[in-house]
Parts: sequence; C-alpha cells; structure tokens
Amino acid sequence: MVNLVIDIGNTAMKAACFQGKTLIRSVRASWTDPEAVEEALLRLMASDPKQTLISSVSGQNKQINNFLKIAKLKAVYFEPSSGIPIINKYETPETLGKDRLANAIAAAAAFPSKPIVVIDAGTCIKFDFITKNNEYFGGSISPGIDMRFRALHEFTARLPLLERTETVYLVGKNTQESIHSGVINGALAEVKGILEQYQMTHKDLVVIVTGGDYPLLQRTLKTSVIPEPWLTLKGLNEILLYQAS
Repeated sequence: MVNLVIDIGNTAMKAACFQGKTLIRSVRASWTDPEAVEEALLRLMASDPKQTLISSVSGQNKQINNFLKIAKLKAVYFEPSSGIPIINKYETPETLGKDRLANAIAAAAAFPSKPIVVIDAGTCIKFDFITKNNEYFGGSISPGIDMRFRALHEFTARLPLLERTETVYLVGKNTQESIHSGVINGALAEVKGILEQYQMTHKDLVVIVTGGDYPLLQRTLKTSVIPEPWLTLKGLNEILLYQAS
C-alpha cells in the first residue's frame, strides 16, 4: 500500500509517497503559490496513494482538504494522542508541534538504541532529544534565520529588512554587514553552543539536521552530522506503518 504524507509548515508544504519504508516521490511548494501546491500534490497522485497522514502547524488546511476530497482520500491529521512508536514524555503533549514529534519518531526508527538530537532549522530553530531508550523528552525552540532578519527590522526604527548573502564577515564594517554577521553568525554560534552541551553528556550522540537551512548547518558544524531534508515526512510514514501493524 502506498502512503501519502503531508507536512504543512509555516512557509511551505512538503509531501511524499512511500511504499513501505521506501520513499517513492517527494515534493515541496511554497504557500505563496497555491497553484504550485496543487501541482505538487497532483504529481504524487501518480503513485496511487491509498491512505494519508498530515502534520500541520496551523490546524486544518482548506486547500489540502479540498484536494484530498476530490482525490477521494480521507484527510487524516496527526495528533500526539495517536498511537506512536516512541515513548512521549513531553510534559504538555497537547502543545507539542506535530513536526517535532514526527522528526523524533523518524530519528528513533533510523537509529534505534542511540541517543539522538534532531536540529530542525526552518522558520524556527528547534532541538529535539531522543534517548537510547526510545524516549522523547523535548528540546528547545528559538527564532530561525529569516525571523531574526524580520525582527531586527520590525522592532527597530531604522534597521533595514535584509535578505541573505553568501558572504558573511565576522566584523561588519557597515550596517548591512553588521546585521548579516549578527544574524547568521549568531544563529550558528547558538546551534554550536547548544549542541556542545548535548555532546558533553552523550558521547555517542547521533546528530541529524533537517529543515530549510540544514545545508548551512551541515557546512558549518564541526561535528559529524546526518542531513535529512525529508525527516518529518519519514516520521509520518513511520506512524502510519506502526498503526497498521
């Protein structure tokens, strides 16, 4: 049976079809282009999926629901109270982001009996920790890179809203260079510092990076990291396989 899984994020939709644990096809589309979202979903229909599972940061999505209704597929939204293949020890599971839990499930399935930290660098920068005993406790959430650029502009009187640049100096010699240095170098220093604290207590720690900014982390983190751009989707598929068994 082919599974269709959909991750509804703040800025983009990611979706994929799986045959068992094998990823058949994956797509990504920005919410600013509704036609691109529909075209991406149409490409997945060629795999003839039979069941779905959706992770959403913002609740029910009308466009996705309408598309699945036309495709004669039931729109099933993942809830933390559903049956899952890890032990969830988060103190407020009703407030836990579905993507965070799905990431943890995918990581635990890929590296059983290992302590794991997932760094999801997207709209927010999120750390999620899974013990070698298959227990998820939580982690941390902080503003992502684009959010930091916007915050400097929106909460000050004169700082401009900047876009990213390939070259980032440590010492900014003008306002634009200073903002780029503070945002990019600051975010990377934060990630490195938090990761070092995890590694101090877990010597055999597996580090997985995902999210839109995962290539930046992969290039700059000095430790060995495992890039996984489709981690949330793999976690959703793991949930479907677990519930089916």
